Amino acid sequence: MAVNTSNPSQSAENPATYFAPAERADPEQILDASRMVENSLLFNAILESVDGYIMILNPQRQVLAMNRKLLEDINIHDINCILGERPGEVLKCIHAAEGPGGCGTGKFCSSCGAVISILASQKKGKPVTDECLATVQHGETVESLEFRVRSTPVKLGDSEFIVLVLHDISGDKRRQALERTFFHDVLNTVGGLIGWSNLLRDFEGTDPKQAAERIILLSKRLQQEIEEQRRLSQAEMGTLEIETATGAVQEIFNNLKTIFEAHPVAKNKMLEVVNADPAEEITTDISLLTRIITNMIKNAFEAIQPSQTVRLWFAMREDAPTFFVQNPGKIPDETAMRIFQRSFSTKSKTGRGIGTYSMKLFGERYLKGQVGFETSEENGTIFYISLPAKT
Repeated sequence: MAVNTSNPSQSAENPATYFAPAERADPEQILDASRMVENSLLFNAILESVDGYIMILNPQRQVLAMNRKLLEDINIHDINCILGERPGEVLKCIHAAEGPGGCGTGKFCSSCGAVISILASQKKGKPVTDECLATVQHGETVESLEFRVRSTPVKLGDSEFIVLVLHDISGDKRRQALERTFFHDVLNTVGGLIGWSNLLRDFEGTDPKQAAERIILLSKRLQQEIEEQRRLSQAEMGTLEIETATGAVQEIFNNLKTIFEAHPVAKNKMLEVVNADPAEEITTDISLLTRIITNMIKNAFEAIQPSQTVRLWFAMREDAPTFFVQNPGKIPDETAMRIFQRSFSTKSKTGRGIGTYSMKLFGERYLKGQVGFETSEENGTIFYISLPAKT
């Protein structure tokens, strides 16, 4: 029987934890507590009757029991294989192993709704509800999961436990994010179409050619926004088909300049494009790549003030063709840790937060590249997408 009870060493340079306590119970304590849970009518009733995923934890946040649905979904046939692990380790959170003491002890863990609710319920002695955005990996598959979590302290005799319930709200969060971004962008574009159409109809002094060109531009933008949502839905379902072609980097730049020439997000702001070598070409899904860079530029414009500049350029990065988008300003550390999680957003309104997630999804799962960012006070924020190295 494998029981995870390792406790990390600690020094000034290597702390035992960056957030939650790292200490774990010893194997005998875990086995005794697990037997107590197994023999408890109360805990058995909870495990059998509550919807969602359920874990019974000891005060050190280690798993003592879980319900059948969770065991089946994580493909575990014998709970003894994961006895003593923590929730993030069980769910294969990509950050669980980064902390010195495992799940809950890493730098990313300070923003995890699950460990926050556990610690808060222990401190307050009552149930605490929160939301958890988790990025998990099974084999080569990485996906974003969103849970509503509720931690409840329970006392059995002289022993203390935590009942952790997780409800998967990924579908609701995804729908909110898609609907809000989609409806917001579409309504803006439709408003522009109506405005120019009214000018064309009502005002004799309006230049018909200018109005027609504007209507065509807005109609194309509307088409692109609908297509983007369609492709994102296909990508998440795994049905997106890649259309590979070879194209000039400068042509991509020219297209991006056209997109942002009259884009509302770029009003009173500047886009500096460093022209590429006319002979520089890439082979990929050009449309998908353009969409990724478009989202990077939109986010950069949203992060700056009027009269500031967003910069776009192309270069080889460790033999990989790479596009860079830079804007002034550093992303706060607490935001940077969660920037690629679906539904996470720096905006306060419900349902935002799909752009950076889609960059990662499209760029890595489908274009087989690498999407990342660097941020500092000196150099501002630079997002990039590196495509597979040329062979």
